[in-house]
Amino acid sequence: MQINDPAVIAELTRCHEIYERALVENDVDTLDGFFWDSPRAIRLGVAENLHGADEIRAFRKARPSINLDREITRLDILAIGDSAGIVNLEFMRPVNGVERHGRQTQFWFRFPEGWRIASAHVSLMPVKPLAPQAAYLQAASAEIGLPIDAGYFAGVTEDLTRIAAIAEFLKQFPLRPSIAAAPVFKP
Repeated sequence: MQINDPAVIAELTRCHEIYERALVENDVDTLDGFFWDSPRAIRLGVAENLHGADEIRAFRKARPSINLDREITRLDILAIGDSAGIVNLEFMRPVNGVERHGRQTQFWFRFPEGWRIASAHVSLMPVKPLAPQAAYLQAASAEIGLPIDAGYFAGVTEDLTRIAAIAEFLKQFPLRPSIAAAPVFKP
């Protein structure tokens, strides 16, 4: 048995490219066509476990077609002989305004009707805990009803760090009794 036959890798790569385009465009018919039409097909998703082609089709039809874009950051294709392969990829995509790192594994098999996915798994890595400044920023923005896109957290956090340093310096100068201190926000 040959591992990573270039011709098989090329076939799997082409299947992956068509599947990926169908995924971000929510082309349900193409996506369904790539899954093995069997009660033994499996797709374990981020929030769902689907057993059988019928459950997979129902999920695809009900899935909202918004925010499906993602950036593939790593793609590994393994061909096992001339009729089996594994496509592993890592991706980044925004979920509720936070850039998330995801993973996908697909086991492909060449059936008489062509390459089909027999089993798939999709997951998102856990969100890293926010730094104290970013947690403060998130809590403060929620409190005042002013959402701040996660893409700006680093810059705003840097500004907050600078402001904190300035405030620390100013604390050495006491306020006159006639001046009231500003309230302190506690998330």
